Amino acid sequence: MNIKKISLILCVLFISASMFTLHSASVSANTNIKFEDVSTNHQAYEEINYLVNLGVIQGYFVNGKRVFGPNNNVTRGQAAKMVVVASGNKPLVVSKSSFSDVTAGTEMSGYIERAVQLGFFDKNTKGQFLPNKALTRGEMSYVLSKAFNLDTSEYEGVDSPFIDVGITHEYVKYVNTIYYNGITNGTGNKYLPNGTVTRAHFSLFVARAKSEKYRLELPVKGTSVPDTSQVIGLIKVTTDGLNIRKSKDSSSSTNIVGQVNKGGKLAVYAVEGNWLKVTYKGAYAYVFKQYAEFLDADGNELGAVAKEVVTKGAVNLYVKPTSSAKIITTLKANEKLPVYKTVGGYYLTKVNGMPGYIVANSTTDAAAEEKPNPNPNPTPPPATSGDTLGRVTVANLNVRSQSNATSAVLFKLNKGAYVQVHNVNGYWAQISYNGQTGYVHKSYLKLLNQSGNPLKGRVIILDPGHGGKDPGAVVGSVSEKSITLKVGTQVKQMLENAGAKVYMTRTGDTYPSLQDRVDFTQANYGEIFVSIHVNAASSTSASGTETYYAISTGDMYQEDIDLATFVNNQIVNNLNMKNRGVKQQQYYVIRNMAIPSILVELGFLTNSQDRNKMTDDQYVKVFAESIYNGILQYYKKQ
Repeated sequence: MNIKKISLILCVLFISASMFTLHSASVSANTNIKFEDVSTNHQAYEEINYLVNLGVIQGYFVNGKRVFGPNNNVTRGQAAKMVVVASGNKPLVVSKSSFSDVTAGTEMSGYIERAVQLGFFDKNTKGQFLPNKALTRGEMSYVLSKAFNLDTSEYEGVDSPFIDVGITHEYVKYVNTIYYNGITNGTGNKYLPNGTVTRAHFSLFVARAKSEKYRLELPVKGTSVPDTSQVIGLIKVTTDGLNIRKSKDSSSSTNIVGQVNKGGKLAVYAVEGNWLKVTYKGAYAYVFKQYAEFLDADGNELGAVAKEVVTKGAVNLYVKPTSSAKIITTLKANEKLPVYKTVGGYYLTKVNGMPGYIVANSTTDAAAEEKPNPNPNPTPPPATSGDTLGRVTVANLNVRSQSNATSAVLFKLNKGAYVQVHNVNGYWAQISYNGQTGYVHKSYLKLLNQSGNPLKGRVIILDPGHGGKDPGAVVGSVSEKSITLKVGTQVKQMLENAGAKVYMTRTGDTYPSLQDRVDFTQANYGEIFVSIHVNAASSTSASGTETYYAISTGDMYQEDIDLATFVNNQIVNNLNMKNRGVKQQQYYVIRNMAIPSILVELGFLTNSQDRNKMTDDQYVKVFAESIYNGILQYYKKQ
């Protein structure tokens, strides 16, 4: 081949490469969508283009021109699509719509189904989603908090900085969350929770939630904005028209900043003599202590005293039942304290009128003065020589003549009744009660071994979250799917060593769908279901362990709460994790079960301390042991 031919070939190759490069650049430029109604000086111009490049928004055509409609209200359906895409999720294709006003198979259906499945929307109305209804600002606070995993834990039971969002408002903690995360600062001193949101404003808020680059300057906690981490308690007002004052001066009417009626709740920052320092409309204020009643960390009344204990040594009094909570005070040895209830490994007590939590094993019972529990357990287990008892977990449980759902009902059992279990075949248990024998669906019995290991023979389903094409949360080379499988595998081994029958929804890097996991549990006659997950958040400061349960038809939610509490507290205590608590959430895999089912979030992959624990083999073993011990505790409880 001569020099001229070689030169010609090289020239042709160079020109072809140049044309490909220009074509690629042209295609890339076309993805930068421009809207006729969004000028370069629009307040949301940069954020809108940021979302365009992420594929979150595309606009629509009017008379051949692409427009965005920045001043139009964003609808619930549009919001569902935007947050699903912005949070890195894909639409969920279903053959039957979950809502009467959403048609299955449409683009909007896929995004709505996914948004609801992921818990981004908190409720629907009579089986409807209302996709064309304008999203309210209150709903928006919930949607953004959930979709972008914003940490809401420190804003529970805390008043908001806005005069139209009180401490008892249904969205108060979510409004607080997006405010303190620099997503919105409201309108003056109002948030307007029932107001609508324009498409331009929602784009601003989504961009801020997605990227810290666009966030507002965070409010400075201090004199003007109370520091919520300093809350020491929660009170309920016991009279109507209680004055809230700027200072501890009851002689002046000019320092009254508001009033709260009976039942209103306020966060307390300090007890100063006869006054309680509280927060009201974003500022510190004072109320008379005599017109308030302290509540527990969950906002419930303390109830009656169950017993008394004596401290064995110096003991910290915590705001919440976790050692990572704020310390109210430190008690000396030999102090006698009332105990209202036990939460995990902590006692709820009261010191100088202030409720708080102490580590239970740092005390001994004051046996001589112990008071009877006013709320004893239901009917105690009868004396029996059999190996297995069953405690009924629902009201009016049918006892049938045969092991099927169509045979005659012989009699009914009350919740809390104990029955002798003779044998179990699939989902049916042959039982006897007061000399009568019949069959009940075992999903409505808690099976309790009366000899040997409490776990022997129990059918337990473990569900390592995500897998295969769905990695879950990812930070660097670390993925949620690998952590959950590693922990789940070790839990399985421990349970099997104790004699349990254990089935895992996945044993490798596969992707069973959410419905596959539900079907798998039913096919294997599961008795409890534990789904293992890892959390993530846009803020690297979010950390800790939280465990969820769901309330659904046929679900014995108190059993779910027990199981969730035992597992959650074991992890928190054994790994010194921040306790984010046990919470109710309608996640698909737990709301579609008729057996005790929980979803545990071990920690935050986006938090370096949590991540270090979840990627260290020694800590992984402790996570697994903690889940195992929580399940064991559940079955030990009669």
